[in-house]
Amino acid sequence: MELKIPKINNFDLIRFLAAFQVVYGHSFSHLGINNAAIDFFYSFLKYFPGVPVFFTVSGFLIFWAFDRNPNIKQYALNRVLRLYPALYVCLTITIILLLYNSSGNLLNNQTFYTWLVAQLTVFQFYTPDILRFWGVGTPNGSLWTIAVEVQYYILVPLVFLIMRKMKKWLVLLSLILASILANFTLNAMPENIIQKLAFVSIIPYLFNFLIGSVFYIFWNKLGNLVQNNFYKWLLAYVAYILIFDVMFEFNLTSYHITNIFQPISMVILSCLVLSFAFSMNTLSEKVLKHNDISYGIYIYHMLVVNTLLSMGISKSLTSFVIVFVVTTILAYASWILIEKPALGLKKKLNLDRVKAPS
Repeated sequence: MELKIPKINNFDLIRFLAAFQVVYGHSFSHLGINNAAIDFFYSFLKYFPGVPVFFTVSGFLIFWAFDRNPNIKQYALNRVLRLYPALYVCLTITIILLLYNSSGNLLNNQTFYTWLVAQLTVFQFYTPDILRFWGVGTPNGSLWTIAVEVQYYILVPLVFLIMRKMKKWLVLLSLILASILANFTLNAMPENIIQKLAFVSIIPYLFNFLIGSVFYIFWNKLGNLVQNNFYKWLLAYVAYILIFDVMFEFNLTSYHITNIFQPISMVILSCLVLSFAFSMNTLSEKVLKHNDISYGIYIYHMLVVNTLLSMGISKSLTSFVIVFVVTTILAYASWILIEKPALGLKKKLNLDRVKAPS
């Protein structure tokens, strides 16, 4: 059955807003900003955590991408071209900043090259002690989600394969419930290496991803729940937060599950996100003009924060504004010079493969 999903949507704008939520939170906390207005706004913004929003969007879009073109080689190539060209340029800038700020000779330290290999592959969460000297103690701590995103990429073809042999709803529901249970269990455990590694895997976050996937797979049945219903879902989410977080004081701002009300809030938030994607559909095009700078914002903002900290520039509204301005400039440059050409190459390679004789 053909899925009647609107091709014009607000996913680029959602990712843009989610990336800026992450920048806002990291700048606010790491720079030690003491400003009543910024603090007040963050008290609202924290209920729209960027990382779970990214995961829900990925769940919808990656399932959509693989379903449209299930050729594994093309699928893998497309994912690599989306992530790694911009990531490697960002890594090059990170290395330059580390070498400039280091008091020792990093190039003569074997651990530095171990870290470099990790950054070039899928272990971006690894930070050795020799690099703790800069900024907040991790050169680019936000990149832990790259490893999670790559795991999502690998999982999607496997889930499609399993869904051919079993009922789709049963597969997805089982994985969602298992992920929620794993997240809750891991948070109840004492801190250890297994727990730390689990939290840079898809295990505790898979339910966020699969909520988006469920809406894609069953769009013809579920689409009407979210399409053009943004304000209804916003009202439902605000009401839920006011009752269970503000009134009854259950923490609903973390994506680490510690109470039974958090998964429900994540489901409502995911519905809100998908509703925004398919309400006022042309808003993204009007605001961003097809410039998808969210990835650049995400991968560059901590370099700006760390640089400011190393220069002793923090705690002021000026430092907060600098992060947003410089990050946006870097993100736009990354989009124009690196990401957009890479996406163009992706389309060209895929077109050449389609035209090639079998």
